[in-house]
Amino acid sequence: MTDPAQWLEWNGAHHQATLESHPDVMILAARYGDGHLRAAKAIGLQLLLSDPASKVGLLDYYKFVNPRLDQAIRWAYLSSVRFIPGIWKKFYTATQKIDPESATQQFLNRVGIESFYQAIRPYPPKVIVSTYPTAAGVVSTLKRQERIEALNYVVMTDYSIHSQWIHQYVDLYFVGGLDMKDALVNRGVPKERVVVSGIPVDGRFSLPVDEEAVRKSLGIGNEPVILFMGGSYMPINEFAQILSDIDHMTVPHATVVVAGRETRRLRVALDYQAQATHPIVVLGYVDNVHELMGVSNLLVSKAGGLTTTEALCRGLPMLIYRPIPGQEDANAAYVVRHKAGLLARDHRDVSGLLDHLLNHPWELKAMTRQARFLGHPNAATLIAGRIRDAMAAMPAHVQ
Repeated sequence: MTDPAQWLEWNGAHHQATLESHPDVMILAARYGDGHLRAAKAIGLQLLLSDPASKVGLLDYYKFVNPRLDQAIRWAYLSSVRFIPGIWKKFYTATQKIDPESATQQFLNRVGIESFYQAIRPYPPKVIVSTYPTAAGVVSTLKRQERIEALNYVVMTDYSIHSQWIHQYVDLYFVGGLDMKDALVNRGVPKERVVVSGIPVDGRFSLPVDEEAVRKSLGIGNEPVILFMGGSYMPINEFAQILSDIDHMTVPHATVVVAGRETRRLRVALDYQAQATHPIVVLGYVDNVHELMGVSNLLVSKAGGLTTTEALCRGLPMLIYRPIPGQEDANAAYVVRHKAGLLARDHRDVSGLLDHLLNHPWELKAMTRQARFLGHPNAATLIAGRIRDAMAAMPAHVQ
């Protein structure tokens, strides 16, 4: 398999075979939201592009966890953020500054630990990169117990600081912005262990887009484009309402709707398309978000860490609606604080704010500049470079 991207896809789907390949760099992600895995793939791809002979493995850490416990945790998380977000916010807030020596944190730092250790013990990696906090805590615990010597690198995938990311035996943190570095230092992390890299995204978000060709392929003209990415966590009735709110703007525009893999969501968008006042393009699952963002003037979305970062890398202002309480609230606050987007208080805000921005293009241009300033499209390249440098500096018997 010569295509690095295909190789990474294979890695993620073949857990045992990936372990048996004895990777020198093991990247640990999780299926709790797509962002952790996308960040992991971006790093792995850069490592393989820079050196095709690199021994890189990408794994879902929760494959090491008891399947029943994994299922229970996954069900609790997905159910709370979708149906009772207030409960998730309380949990997130309660654990945001939890004592690292507390029973709760020690439990989290040992979830799946023995299965993971036994799996890597015969051929331990030289560098372990975690894009999910539980994995970072487990690796830190194993280093604390002197059972592994691998470098423990942590890539934070949101613009907020949470105790579950902070562990004593982390060698380097890679963070999205200077705000986060300052916050980590204030929490006692030595500043030399924090690298402001940006959050890693697919390298295509740093490439130019043939706007004319993309617009032609979508069947739209030169009007402003609103990209609506509702996300699978948005209730279907709200998805339909926001689609209507966007369409009822007074300024001429086109809307590109990414409905994702959900058949019901796609059907709702297609049904509305038939009665829309303005042009609407309805798409299901896509792999060219970088192109869609490249031709858009505004993104309407929640504030997932990777989607937010992709927009910033593209210089695409955001109108944030219904972020998941907790980490996405913090992401939204980061974007708004740095004037790269706005937060809609409720669905009635959506069309009004969009109308205002399209009627005041100088404000939109200022937001575009701020987004580009915050974006770090080369984050994955920077992180991969630090990994390669660290491995090159290891003693010969370790290499």
